[in-house]
Amino acid sequence: MVKEDVVQHFTENEVQIKTLESLLALEEYFQTHKDELVHDFVQSFREICRKIKAMQSRGEKGNIGHITYSMLRTEIIEGRPIYLIDASDSTWFFDLKECQAEYNAGWAFQYLDVLENEIEQISKTYMGAITKPDIERIKLGLADKYNQYVVSLARYAMPQAIALPEYMEIDKEEELEVRVGEYLDISEIIHKEDVTVKDAEEIKGWLEEKLEYEYAYEVFANLDLSHGNYEEIDLRYAHMKQSKLSRSNLRGCILLGTKFTDCHLQGANFSHSFICEADFSYNDLKGAIFYDAEGAQGLPDSASWEMPGFVPVRFEGADLERADFEDANLVGAIFIGANLTATNFKGANLERAVFSREDMLKVDLDDKQRASIIWKP
Repeated sequence: MVKEDVVQHFTENEVQIKTLESLLALEEYFQTHKDELVHDFVQSFREICRKIKAMQSRGEKGNIGHITYSMLRTEIIEGRPIYLIDASDSTWFFDLKECQAEYNAGWAFQYLDVLENEIEQISKTYMGAITKPDIERIKLGLADKYNQYVVSLARYAMPQAIALPEYMEIDKEEELEVRVGEYLDISEIIHKEDVTVKDAEEIKGWLEEKLEYEYAYEVFANLDLSHGNYEEIDLRYAHMKQSKLSRSNLRGCILLGTKFTDCHLQGANFSHSFICEADFSYNDLKGAIFYDAEGAQGLPDSASWEMPGFVPVRFEGADLERADFEDANLVGAIFIGANLTATNFKGANLERAVFSREDMLKVDLDDKQRASIIWKP
């Protein structure tokens, strides 16, 4: 066999199997320990904010438009999974005034290091055909899969990070993005702020055009968007901050990771929508409809891997009086402190969903649902 064929055979018959095992192990660790992992990420965010504030106080730094966490491939090869945190103005990487800190993502990349050792041992059975540079190239090719868990953790941690006094005290541009990705390369927005004033009627009309790929990650704050027809639009990771969507049609929408912060959602129709990772905490959802909504935590298929599993959809402290969750998939959903008066869970999958113990006798559930729920004090 020629060299290329040997490497391809090794990748398809050895590396892919071991990679799946590694990523499934990381998935289990992430889902089990994500709340503990938040601490170090938030501390790294606190550190960069302190450095920003110090430089701004000395007149060395202007308003901040970007905070970017960048994976460094050279460090990954050396077994040092360090992310460079860089704060910059609206010109992003053209801002020449350096303001930097570091974040150690060893919790995720330790699994890649173990995988490297495993495939290196297996490569010895190939009689020298697989070299150390081959292993390094394979490792670098897999790095982004582990980076995706850093993205997931960062997004999960952001509500705590942006609540830090140190973050609130820094001077910001009207639009600010926090991103995670590769150094001077592709990155993903994990938090966006936009304090520019928007006209509610214009935004409502724009949303009702139902354009593709236009609304994801956007900020829709302090807007009256009630009684709108937004069926099947893509609002993934959008931030609906203190806006009104009462009696709006949101059937069949993609609401992956959408944050409904302090929103009025009475009677809104979310039936058949994809609500994984969405945050409905402390919202008024009286009479809202979530019929057949998809909001399960974790991997869609526990035996395969395409991307990190979803964190729970959240309804903490929400007013869910007369809300309808019939036939919804709500595995792992959080309902702590919610008002569940006359809430309909008929046929809903509530496996590992988290409810307040004080609601045990109040909420109307069947025996299977009741036994599958986690009841918290």
